[in-house]
Amino acid sequence: MLRATWKSLMGHKLRLAATAISVVLGVGLVSGAYVLTDAMGDAFDGLFGEIVSGVDVSVRGTQAFGQTPGPGAGVTDQRQPVPTSLFAQIKAIDGVAAADFTVEGYAQLIGSDGEPVGGMGPPTIGVNAPTVPELSTGLEVREGRLPTQPGEIALDAGTAQTQGLEVGDAITVVTTRPAEEQEVVGTVGFGQLDSLMGATLVIFDAETATELFAVDGGYSSVEVAAAPGVDSAALRDRIASVAGAQFEVLTGEGLAQDLAGEVKQGLGFLTTVLLVFAGVALFVGAFLIANTFSIIVAQRTRELALLRAVGASRRQVLGSVLGEATATGLFGAVLGLLFGFAVAAGLTAVMGAIGVDLPRADLTLRPRTVVVSLIVGVGVTVVAAVAPALRATRVAPVAALQAVAAPPPPTSSRMRIIGGGVLAVIGIALLAAGLFADGGIEVVGAGAVVFLLAVAVLSPLAVRPLMRVIGLPARARGAAGELATRNAVRSPSRTASTAAALMIGLALVSFVLILTQSVRATADDVIEQAFRAEFVVGVGDGFTPISPEVADRLEELAEVAVAARQRVGQFRRDGTTQVLGAMPADRIEEVFSIDVIEGSFAAADNGLVVSDDVAEKEGWSTGDSVDVEFALTGEQSLPIVGVFDGQGVDVDFMTGLAMYERHFRDQLDLSVYVRLADGVTVEQARPVLEAAVADFPTARVQDQTDLREQIDQQLNQLLSMIFVLLALSILIALFGIVNTLGLSIYERIRELGLLRAVGMSRRQVRTMVRWEAVLIAVLGAVLGLLVGVVFAWMLTRALADQGITQFAVPGGQLAIAVILAALAGVLAAIVPARRASRIKMLEAISAE
Repeated sequence: MLRATWKSLMGHKLRLAATAISVVLGVGLVSGAYVLTDAMGDAFDGLFGEIVSGVDVSVRGTQAFGQTPGPGAGVTDQRQPVPTSLFAQIKAIDGVAAADFTVEGYAQLIGSDGEPVGGMGPPTIGVNAPTVPELSTGLEVREGRLPTQPGEIALDAGTAQTQGLEVGDAITVVTTRPAEEQEVVGTVGFGQLDSLMGATLVIFDAETATELFAVDGGYSSVEVAAAPGVDSAALRDRIASVAGAQFEVLTGEGLAQDLAGEVKQGLGFLTTVLLVFAGVALFVGAFLIANTFSIIVAQRTRELALLRAVGASRRQVLGSVLGEATATGLFGAVLGLLFGFAVAAGLTAVMGAIGVDLPRADLTLRPRTVVVSLIVGVGVTVVAAVAPALRATRVAPVAALQAVAAPPPPTSSRMRIIGGGVLAVIGIALLAAGLFADGGIEVVGAGAVVFLLAVAVLSPLAVRPLMRVIGLPARARGAAGELATRNAVRSPSRTASTAAALMIGLALVSFVLILTQSVRATADDVIEQAFRAEFVVGVGDGFTPISPEVADRLEELAEVAVAARQRVGQFRRDGTTQVLGAMPADRIEEVFSIDVIEGSFAAADNGLVVSDDVAEKEGWSTGDSVDVEFALTGEQSLPIVGVFDGQGVDVDFMTGLAMYERHFRDQLDLSVYVRLADGVTVEQARPVLEAAVADFPTARVQDQTDLREQIDQQLNQLLSMIFVLLALSILIALFGIVNTLGLSIYERIRELGLLRAVGMSRRQVRTMVRWEAVLIAVLGAVLGLLVGVVFAWMLTRALADQGITQFAVPGGQLAIAVILAALAGVLAAIVPARRASRIKMLEAISAE
């Protein structure tokens, strides 16, 4: 049997390669994710070790809650500043040879085109020039020198290169102060890198940086060099005993590991994304593999029957088919491993092209990557081939006496309905548990997979009725179209399983399109209904701050009735981090149309106003107290002074500006909402507002139309990234159509010969095969659209409490998706159609 399996594989090399394509793509994403993150992890370990090589001990505040999603996100965090008094104590500790401080904060460059450098991408960081050379924390001067006086800056070499800046050039810099022109006196790098992960680094002289970024007179961190002969761990312990528990004291090695760990955590997100899409590709590929082996078993009916007739057992037949599947999976997995290196190299190049500078590192293949890739590739292939293999064992020896190879009897409709119905119920239950009962994303994913399997099981029942409608254009084209339609419904199971791969791809595409359109419609509704302000002034990315002076200037304008500044911070409650929004208590309802259910926003300077969803869940009402913890002031008990309708509001906790100022260090505004004075139009006010904030180029003046356009732009960018990855699943589906049509033509060789003998032209044969491919593709697209609509509807209903209140279906985009699927079917049919038209009549008629 082993020899028979080997001969079957070697006799159909093209079939082996076509079936393995899906495994190659899926395993390639898996191995590429691991190869890239392993290489980058090793590189960053070495890089940060090099950067902090001169630091023996580092002191910084303990991190209370992680990064804030509001002002200063990516630049500052919730660490306590290191007081100047503690810095003086550290310098006096026995064993300290030298000590220096670091202060950092927000600093944005403005390019020659007037636009912020880096846009809404990686962080824009301002930092001080080191005052102690041996504690420069890895800064290497590439050109020029470090700044020594106000008006001078140094830049990371990556930013200088992309902006075409050289030593001696001037560039505008925005901090919490108005924009100022600064002279570039030098460029710096970090080891082999010209920038850190694409971040823009602006280095000021120590005095200027301290004025800009020192919080409450404290430093972001303190770096220490040990005296000769002093062990860094021993010095760390001495400093820790002086600093106290509220400060984190690390050795240089520990600091390097911590910094590298933060980067690896960020790369872990990339790994997760790639693995998710690898899972989608392999899931789609499983349908291709199962369909291919089903056709193979049907074609080899006489061969398998002969094997049974000469003594082969059912187990041996099963082993033969699964052995072929194992070899196919192994072949695909090995190629996928190699393809993974190309994926990793491609991702590195893409990240470099968008300005994310990564350390150069050799791509390495670790045993874990090999093992996982082989298990995934072989496992998916064998599991997909189990059902066809079991059908092969049911071939009776008497089938060897038949003149033609007859396919096995189809599964009964009753069994299909029962099995598919059970899977559908399980899938819907899992989806409901994940979406509506806080089951988590893993439960949602499991539910989606089970529901898609249910649709795949039940879809053969829908082939005949759907083809009556879908096949109308084909039948209208004459005999070729009529035959194509009949071929498509001849084996509903095969047609449905071929279409299933494309169904999954289109289900994901339509799901994303509908969800995006729903978010867009919800945003439009919120802007229309909830905004009383005519303008919003801010950076617009949701996390970069602007100077409080922006609001001060706007408040002074005669054209402005209200200029309400917004701030965002974090606090901890019941062990979880919550987002807190803050505005002047007497201005909230003047710029937002928010329904107050209990209490009033007027009292928000003395307590919290919470959303009705949280209040109902926790059983709170006005007058109750909530125990919370702030990074600056520690544990607090705050009263609930109001409950608001949270529909369309993206935070569950709000407070007044006075309350915020008492509990947070950073007093930076995220945005300013502007309501115009009576009689002032948007057209009249815009130039006045823009002139008032001209010294702050990052503060964009946006009216409601601008906000809608910005949301559309952000959603379109997200769609582009998702569709690039989903294209893999569509590609696999097309390979499935090519493979199925090719095997189907082989199976119908006598039929095609007879059609040619009775007068069908080569062109008509090609047309027939193309129409068959188009019908299969459109069937998959229609089923995919239906599934995508169901998924999107469920998710929007589940996210209603999170503010997604609209369910919008982009009919035009979905229609285009169906048309593109039909065109993809035409492309998939090119090779099979040409092959079918070249069949020689006499040889085909005599074939068995």
